[in-house]
Amino acid sequence: MNSRILILLFLISTVSSAYVKREIHSSGCPKNSVYKECTNICPDKSCDNFLMVSSCFSLRCGPPACACKEGHVYLNGKNKSQGCVSRETCSKLVKIRAQPVPTK
Repeated sequence: MNSRILILLFLISTVSSAYVKREIHSSGCPKNSVYKECTNICPDKSCDNFLMVSSCFSLRCGPPACACKEGHVYLNGKNKSQGCVSRETCSKLVKIRAQPVPTK
């Protein structure tokens, strides 16, 4: 009976410490991103390249790190500390950048 209680306590402490670890890491991630133990090893999508089709595919895990939430991409692929934005926001930014600058 005592061994069952010890095993149960061990399992509870292991699961709760893993949850706390994830929460601590996620709080240090940029806007709209979360900490993941298994990241994608393919290049990250950003507003600069989110419309391009990537030929990269892998089932292997990359190193633990922050990654954009589902439906989001990095605002700037070269400076990930600026955080992630929705793909719709990128679409608006691409349209603004594509407009010609008026000349006087």
